[in-house]
Amino acid sequence: MSKWISALLSSLLICLIAAYGDYTPIDMRETGIGYESYFMLFITGWIILFPVYLLLGVPLSLVLDAAVERLFNGAPKGVAIAMKLISYLLGSVALGWGFSLLMGAGDWTAYRYPFMLGASVYWAFQELLRWAQKRIRRKAASSSMRG
Repeated sequence: MSKWISALLSSLLICLIAAYGDYTPIDMRETGIGYESYFMLFITGWIILFPVYLLLGVPLSLVLDAAVERLFNGAPKGVAIAMKLISYLLGSVALGWGFSLLMGAGDWTAYRYPFMLGASVYWAFQELLRWAQKRIRRKAASSSMRG
């Protein structure tokens, strides 16, 4: 469930920031040129990005998490977390390369950083949600032992 929520939050955050960057304020607009509203910029990006997270990001993260857990089972917790981030970044570069091949648009390096940013944001939300779930479980366990 945390992967789905991470996909939702990541796509929302990235689209909010991208829409903010692409939005042209009313006082800076020129006459005769059509400008999109902030909401339209946001929703257009989100309609594209959220399914990409669901169809590519969530399955790839399941595979990468399983591989990192298998390979770094006995490693210290910090090493496992760092290896997850590195594997997400490498997986995103591979997805960017594959995307550029399938789309036939631009050099693959043009997609490297956007895909890496998306993977980093997704990873951060996922780790934050895991941390919050563990903390809630610990509080619930400690309060049930007292009562």
